[in-house]
Amino acid sequence: MKKNLFLLLVSILLTFALVEVCLRAAGIDAAKAPDGPKTNWAKVPERIWTEYHPVLGWAHQKNKTAFHREGPEDIELRTNSVGFRGAREYAIEKSDSVKRILCLGDSFVFGFGVKDDETFCSRLEAENKQLEVLNSGVPGYGLDQIFIYFKTVAKDYRPDYVFIGVFPEGFWRATRAFADSGQAKPYFSLSASGELILHNNPVPPPFQLNTNQFPELVEYGGLEKWLMNSVLYRLIRKGIVQLGKELGWLDPDVTVEWVIGKAILKNLIDEIRGEGAEPVILIIPPDRWVNTTRKTSLRKALLRFVEKEKVEAIDVTPELYHAVQEA
Repeated sequence: MKKNLFLLLVSILLTFALVEVCLRAAGIDAAKAPDGPKTNWAKVPERIWTEYHPVLGWAHQKNKTAFHREGPEDIELRTNSVGFRGAREYAIEKSDSVKRILCLGDSFVFGFGVKDDETFCSRLEAENKQLEVLNSGVPGYGLDQIFIYFKTVAKDYRPDYVFIGVFPEGFWRATRAFADSGQAKPYFSLSASGELILHNNPVPPPFQLNTNQFPELVEYGGLEKWLMNSVLYRLIRKGIVQLGKELGWLDPDVTVEWVIGKAILKNLIDEIRGEGAEPVILIIPPDRWVNTTRKTSLRKALLRFVEKEKVEAIDVTPELYHAVQEA
């Protein structure tokens, strides 16, 4: 019996080895070659009113007035003494007679292409005098920078509510060590135990990084780290993951972007609640979401996340879909 079991084990190992060799020879699931160094940098409009920041990568200049060309019109935009959008100043200690909303996000929250008083933050504040709505959106930010911005700047303003503007590209941006504009940024990786690890701290000045724009972000345990070198194991794992998604055991989205983004969102929500504020996730859909009723895996995973974390969510996708159909 022992001899038969030994022969069976040897046969299985030899079969796996043979299949592994064949898969590698066929180039199936081959590792992606690393990108070459960046030589050309994109020119972004926000460079006019942003500056290098050693913690955030870049941030708004304070007390800045700038003009951005949007079509035939020059759009005037201003920042206050903290860097929030608009000229209005807000005291650290708010009055008991008002509720304070802090809006976190990227260019959609900032209001790229519209005037100071046309952003949704400004319009919300104008409609209710019992509200203070602080616009801390910064163009180009990923979820990682949004999280760090709240911890290092915005939480001091003790908001009652924090709107987290979530645009799909924010997940992808959180996987980068630097932007296409040449601006380096902080980023997180995820340890095998599920802890966020901060990198690029302090952030290098612009144009100093030009390689490894998308570093490895997920750390595996000892055995799995060794197994991940096997093409056969990765293919088997991919099949198991797909089955887990279909059975509802795993998130609908299992990409690195979602894995990192989910961990960042969870930590941000915990941080907001720890400050005594109520988090609200504002789901900002791209064009491809509002032109169909079919939910992407990312949107499914995000809706599942807010339900599990018991977070209020504002998803404007259905309203925008109907507006597109009626146009």
